[in-house]
Amino acid sequence: MRRRLSTTVQGWLDGSDKSAAGAIFRTLGNVVSLPYSGVVQIRNWAYDRQILKSTSMPVPVVSVGNLTMGGVGKTPVVAAIAEYFISMNKTPGLVSRGYGSQRCQTLFEASPTDKNSENRAASSDSDAEVFAQYRRVNDEARELELRLPNVPHFLGANRVETVDALLKYRSDVDVVVLDDAFQHRRIARNLDVVLLDALNPFGGGRVAPSGFLREPPAGLKRADVVLLNRADLLDERSRREIQRRALQLAPNALWGEIAQRPNAIFTYSYSEGRVQKLDYNNWRRQTAQSSALAFCGLGAPAGFRKTLEKETINVSSFLTFPDHHAYSQNDLTDLERIANQNAADFFITTMKDFVKIIALNSTNKPIYALGIGVEFISDRREFEEKLLSVFAS
Repeated sequence: MRRRLSTTVQGWLDGSDKSAAGAIFRTLGNVVSLPYSGVVQIRNWAYDRQILKSTSMPVPVVSVGNLTMGGVGKTPVVAAIAEYFISMNKTPGLVSRGYGSQRCQTLFEASPTDKNSENRAASSDSDAEVFAQYRRVNDEARELELRLPNVPHFLGANRVETVDALLKYRSDVDVVVLDDAFQHRRIARNLDVVLLDALNPFGGGRVAPSGFLREPPAGLKRADVVLLNRADLLDERSRREIQRRALQLAPNALWGEIAQRPNAIFTYSYSEGRVQKLDYNNWRRQTAQSSALAFCGLGAPAGFRKTLEKETINVSSFLTFPDHHAYSQNDLTDLERIANQNAADFFITTMKDFVKIIALNSTNKPIYALGIGVEFISDRREFEEKLLSVFAS
């Protein structure tokens, strides 16, 4: 039922559902979205004129965000930026809002492999409880933990305090990457990187709740870099049209186009109690004659589906759940039943979903997650120069 509801609401929001119910939903949504849009614009106006003040940090800050709700593939980009800084002998730290954490106002480091963070988490019963909740609940943080096990990652509702805590705890951090922070203007940043999803770059032109936009498109003018994500899914003409519109809104921004391509496969060994990272090409050869049941709980599931199609992975059925879905044992039972009905040999999902589903009981079929890497189609060198420029500003 929840899967059907999620798909229906998706159609209402993106306008693909032309039914009377969809039209009514969007009309009613406009009643809320118009005043909400006005409040957002007034707030941005106040920050632009420094009536509301942004707090400067003692180290450079790079923000990665987007205009639309739902998943646009930020996590691989955040990871790629952190990895680039590491390659340049910098020490990045990550800061997130901590959506999904039950006590996200509590600060802790999101790297259980770091013995210091383990000791800190165990320093009191309350801290240990929060740490355990984080490991179960916050999906993006768990994904980044697997991708960047040695990069400190703090989560907190108050991101000014969270950055302060990170820099106090890890004095060697010399650049902070803010995850999902384009609309968070309390922290001054040296670089604003904004992702547009090639499949829905401007959120249908409507602000939530009648559409997918977090703020009006004019907000893009604050961007220093605009990256068209999943650009390989569009033809040249479509990409140039999106570029034209984006640079009208943000004429001073650097434009770049990226693709997200699988570069690893993750699975969970229940017998060993650990995640295993597999070579993607070997895994593809081994599963070439097999079929998969694919599932995900993303705000924009079409991107994951397109990736599977592009990789010619044989998918017998594709199921969607609500964004940030907390999987239950009943969900896993349903997935196994559907997999059996469709003669699927294994499950395949996103890293975001994988870190939650493996917390449940073992399955009778392997569960794999696509590890996604970022590949630049254009302007990689210019983007890397932009990243390094934050140390000169």
